[in-house]
Amino acid sequence: MNSKIREITAYPLVPVFFAVCFCMLAGYILLPEKDYSEMENRFLQKRPAVSMSSLADGSFMESFETYTNEQIPARNMFVKCKAVIVWLTGSSENDGIAKGDDGYLFDKVLATSDKEAKNIAAIKNFVRSADRDVYVAVAPTSTWINADKLPKGMPVLDEVSCSNDLTDALKDIPNAHIIYLYDALISHADEQLFYRTDHHWTTAGAGYAYEAVASAMGLERKDITQYEKHSVNDFRGTHYAKYKGFVSADTLEYYDVPIKGLALKERMVDNLIDEEKLSGFDKYGAFMYGNDGLEIVDTGNSKGRSLYILKDSYANCLIPYLVMNYDRITVIDLRYFGGSVPDKLSEDKDADVLLMYNWTFVNDDNHFYKLVGK
Repeated sequence: MNSKIREITAYPLVPVFFAVCFCMLAGYILLPEKDYSEMENRFLQKRPAVSMSSLADGSFMESFETYTNEQIPARNMFVKCKAVIVWLTGSSENDGIAKGDDGYLFDKVLATSDKEAKNIAAIKNFVRSADRDVYVAVAPTSTWINADKLPKGMPVLDEVSCSNDLTDALKDIPNAHIIYLYDALISHADEQLFYRTDHHWTTAGAGYAYEAVASAMGLERKDITQYEKHSVNDFRGTHYAKYKGFVSADTLEYYDVPIKGLALKERMVDNLIDEEKLSGFDKYGAFMYGNDGLEIVDTGNSKGRSLYILKDSYANCLIPYLVMNYDRITVIDLRYFGGSVPDKLSEDKDADVLLMYNWTFVNDDNHFYKLVGK
């Protein structure tokens, strides 16, 4: 017996290894699956179902590998440890996010995706078939506006040239109107137009975009500063959720723009800001209560104008500005919208139509096919 004990103690890492494996296996079996990671600000892979087709094409093993990585017990601890190791080695990059000057974090997008041409074609077909003027606004990314803060030598895709692909596709369609937001923002690049730790623009950045949108669409520019301003500290956004390094938090700002009501999927609220989210990790999600397939804003105004806005999350902090110009705003996010866009637009043939997306979304999203209806 003593000899067996001596044999085990001679290789102490062996029992430690098996003990760790046993604990991990027990954790996978006993602990409940997590739907969402607050730290990483994203949904996690659930246990995949087994089928003959998924086994045959290899998709089951791919999903299962992702599942074991994302549902591993003590995942948050491992994520933090990795970030510390990256920091100790002096690297300025973690999980595809690079750290630049002044604490800015940047997403590395090095090439256009195979979805870009399909998305541009879908937008073109939608505009061409529309029975009214359609305004298309494409927002720049922080990587382009804050190019002077990029890590030295970091390659950058020329997104202006890429966004011009959309402009070229629409230039011969009479009812298409491109709202060029690059010039509107680059002229104020000395201000903080984007969060340092998040991919979205700030409320100030959205304000300059609003000025360009209002000018293009014939709207009177309203002053949002007439309403009470609020500041929320300790905001660490989507880029920080991947980078996890030692970066100072952002300050999120918003204005109390009054409305009569906001119809969400399952309830009606009387403001544009979900204040509960301001105390959580995803503070930007407070704007418009996050992303929903269909939201309808009854502004309480009597301007005689209504708006359909098809958008990504960039538009969420732009909408409070537009509320000042319209009686009713119908907000459609194609990622979560299950209806027919043409059918929805036919409900109000006099309404303005605005497509508001950031360039990365046009480059990489796979839901633009929904523009043509069902």
